[in-house]
Amino acid sequence: MSQITITPLRAEQTEQAVGVLARAFVTNPVHVAAFGPSRVESNEAFFRIGLAVMKGGKFVATDGSRIHGVAHWVHSTACQFSASDKLRMMPRMIRGFGVRTTLKVISWVSTWSRHDPAEPHYHLGPIAVNPDAQGGGVGRMLMESYCMELDRTEVPGYLETDRPDNVAFYQRFGFAVTGTATALGVETYFMLRA
Repeated sequence: MSQITITPLRAEQTEQAVGVLARAFVTNPVHVAAFGPSRVESNEAFFRIGLAVMKGGKFVATDGSRIHGVAHWVHSTACQFSASDKLRMMPRMIRGFGVRTTLKVISWVSTWSRHDPAEPHYHLGPIAVNPDAQGGGVGRMLMESYCMELDRTEVPGYLETDRPDNVAFYQRFGFAVTGTATALGVETYFMLRA
């Protein structure tokens, strides 16, 4: 990899970002529980819908034209989907991965939403690094960009992870586990950086 830069996601980069997110999350336990193992196409549909409705900042780590990582964060005033957002997403979700899987996604997202802190915060998620770029510092760079925004605004940061091995990574950036819950049979860790 050559020089990595973090920039806002441009519209023409959306499909490439969807692919990075899908490949990075296809083995995450809650994604496997929702979509099944190795279901890249279902993960692509999920992230295509998600990126279209997510408010806040969407950023990519690139070395020229190739995206190696993606991160999204949003202030808590806009991190929950409104009822109208959910209604608009429903038909796309059903077309993208069927009724049964849509109900699983709704259950999972509802479980996670109930754990959002009441106080103002910047909610991180998703954050992903293309599997072939993992271990090269891309995730660290994306986290540093997010933490710089937290420090600049003096607002706490919040995230969820369903990967126990990611907990230590986030702890290096000042995040602490504030609770856990089970979504689709998968334990999730809720983490806050004060």
